[in-house]
This record gives sequence, structure tokens and C-alpha cells, in this order.
Amino acid sequence: MADLFRLDGKVAVVVGGGGGIGKALALGLARQGADVALASRNLQKLEGVAKELQADSEVATKVRAFQMDSTDEASVAAAVKEIVAAMGTVDILVNSQGQNIKRPFENFPLADWETLFDNNVRGVMLCCREFGKVMLEKKSGKIINLSSVAGDRGVPLAGNVGYCGSKAAVSNITRMLAYEWAKHGINVNAIGPSVIFTPMMKNALPPEILAGATALHPIGRVAEPEELIGTCVYLASAASDYMTGQIVYVDGGRSCYA
Repeated sequence: MADLFRLDGKVAVVVGGGGGIGKALALGLARQGADVALASRNLQKLEGVAKELQADSEVATKVRAFQMDSTDEASVAAAVKEIVAAMGTVDILVNSQGQNIKRPFENFPLADWETLFDNNVRGVMLCCREFGKVMLEKKSGKIINLSSVAGDRGVPLAGNVGYCGSKAAVSNITRMLAYEWAKHGINVNAIGPSVIFTPMMKNALPPEILAGATALHPIGRVAEPEELIGTCVYLASAASDYMTGQIVYVDGGRSCYA
């Protein structure tokens, strides 16, 4: 049964692979035997992450860095060609890119709203479409989007109207794409975390906000990025072959209640 979760011979693309969540998921996929392509705007940062992952004692596969702006159509299309040429194919796509811009809604600048939706929604759409073409051609593939429990319900923390709206879009893109591409052998699912304590989050959250966020979770704490690895590996592997169109909430019990 252990082989059910192995990814030997597979090529995984992790968009946003330089971030806290993306880096953790890339490491998890590589440890399970996948070759991993990291993609984001900051190539220098990605190359550092690639070297760090490649040096991990449990990684015996290739980890490569590729520059790509997920919000730019031409950049994504070019990255697909470059990655396929270098890695051979794409079997798994993980869209871990995204951001949160918190603003009181009555004063939400349109430019910030557009930036938020460009990164959280446009980027997911373009990457699914362009990398999905590789999967459509060979009639197989696994797509894993990063949504949020905030895509399903409101968040009792001010300033999250834009974020909740963008993640709701990611969740329903996931569901409808799963429906459209099921007949082509492509599984499309999403992970719906709650608060993930990334290095960026640790530096950005005031203690009182962190305490409030922690109190939302019945499990009594917020999550570390590594706690998403198991779900990602499951959704990338043969273990989830009969699962598509699902948002898997890894949220410390946050979605247990309204």
C-alpha cells in the first residue's frame, strides 16, 4: 500500500515554489520521488530553494527553478515550453501562489483589489489552462490548487472581503474544471487551509491578531506549512485517482462551525 503514495517518474510543477507553503509542498513531492520544477517571478530566490531541497537527505530527484509570472499569459506559456523541454512532461501541477491584501471594504482601492485577484485567481486560471494542455494531450494529470477555508465561509477578522472572494473563485474554478476535464483523465482538487504560520506570517502578524486567529481553531493552534504535505501528496498520487472536484479542508477544525 505504501507504493500508492509514491510519485516516482512523475514531474511536478509547483507555482509559487519560493514561498513558505510552496517550498514545503515541493519538498514533500520530491521526497516521494517526483522531479520538481519550481516556478515564480523571483528566479534568484527559487534557485536558492532548489539547491536547499536538492541537498535534502531524502531527495534523490531533480529540483529545478524556472522564472515565470503566473499573471502574465505569455510568461506562463513560455514557462510551460521551457519546463517540458527540460523535464520531459508535466504530471502534477500545484498552484500555491497567492497573497492577501487586507483593507476595510469601504476604502478598498481598486488597484489593490485587481492585484489580489490577479495573483489569486488570474494566475491559477492561466496555469491550469496552459499546463493543463500538456495533461490534455496525454490524457492524465493531477492539478492541486491552494484555496482556503475562507473560500467557503466568512472570516471573523476584518479586511478579508477581497481575500474571501478570490478564494471562493479558486474553489469553484477547481470544481468546474474537475467536471470539464474528468473525461480526459485529469483530476482537479484543492487544499483549503486556514491560517498557515509561514515565515512571512510570523513576521507580519501582531501577537494579538495571532491570538485571535488561534482561537478560531478547535485544535488550539495555527498550522505549519509542512502540515499540508500529506494532503498534497495524497492528491498528487494514485491514492486519489477516484477523487476530483473536492476542496480538502486542512484547517484545524475551523470549518466545523460557521
